[in-house]
Amino acid sequence: VHILNIGLIDNTPTGQLIFTIFSAFAQFERDLIVTRTQEGKNFAKLHDPSFREGRPQKFTEEQIQFAYE
Repeated sequence: VHILNIGLIDNTPTGQLIFTIFSAFAQFERDLIVTRTQEGKNFAKLHDPSFREGRPQKFTEEQIQFAYE
């Protein structure tokens, strides 16, 4: 990894420290994204009775029933 004003991060103790700190921030940000996504889904489930997780259905219920007949 090459940082503009620090140079190349290699196997020096300082380089390993910086890499560890950046990795911790990346994991923290990922955890925040997952938490916010779950909170949004829970809010939608409580306030929108038609909420469904996943992709929207491509066919309506009538089209599905027609295909079965």
